[in-house]
Amino acid sequence: MSGAATTHADDRSGRIGAGIRRFVAVPLRRQTYLNLAYLVLAFPLGLAYFVVVTIGVSVGIGFSLSIVGLPIGIPILLLTVGITLAVAGFERWLTAALLDLEIEPGTELDGKRHRDLLVSLLTEPKTWSSLIYVPVKFVLGVVSLVLVTTGLSTAVSMVMLPFYYDRPGLYVGVVSDRAPEIHQTLYLGWNYLLVGVEAVFTLGYWRISTLPEALLAAVLGVALLFATLHALNGLARVWGWFARTTLEDGYDPLAVVARSLSE
Repeated sequence: MSGAATTHADDRSGRIGAGIRRFVAVPLRRQTYLNLAYLVLAFPLGLAYFVVVTIGVSVGIGFSLSIVGLPIGIPILLLTVGITLAVAGFERWLTAALLDLEIEPGTELDGKRHRDLLVSLLTEPKTWSSLIYVPVKFVLGVVSLVLVTTGLSTAVSMVMLPFYYDRPGLYVGVVSDRAPEIHQTLYLGWNYLLVGVEAVFTLGYWRISTLPEALLAAVLGVALLFATLHALNGLARVWGWFARTTLEDGYDPLAVVARSLSE
């Protein structure tokens, strides 16, 4: 019985040790920086995709609402779909290259006539999931930008505090126009009276002015840095799953062109 308990304790301590090693080793992994590059690129790429798709769809639909503009609106919409599929093909390659995923493209359409190929393309669900993926990329870009600019920049600033906290004229800490306050309010109704009780707690300012405080902030900054990197890795994994779900087996004109050139 004691032997089984010892084995269970050893397994538990081994899992805890492995978890600590995984947490601490995150800045040493190459994939961490590939994930970071993917997330940093998400904002400019997502913004460009969002603008192109939004303009194309809005202009195309705007022309298509009138009989006179219909011959112009439909080609604009079809061109937008084609650009979206090309962008989705690039995203398929980028995601596979940076996130180490296999996302297979689709290169075949049913039919031989142009009309049948177009119908096959427009009735393929992956065509429309690609159309959804492209503007949603902008959402990933915004979230990634917030995490990188707030989490990483704050963590790096805290880690570097011991080197600049005591510079003349420099204030290090929580800076605001007034001390933060927490208001606790309770209202009780009794007959025709409303009785209220309010308690105000003032937190005060936090200023780092000594080396021990700066070292403590640096230690907290290291923990925040590791936690932020893990959060970014988790976000990259979630987005990799989303990319595979929406883009895999979707028709890829870039892959078709590449295959024809290789042949």
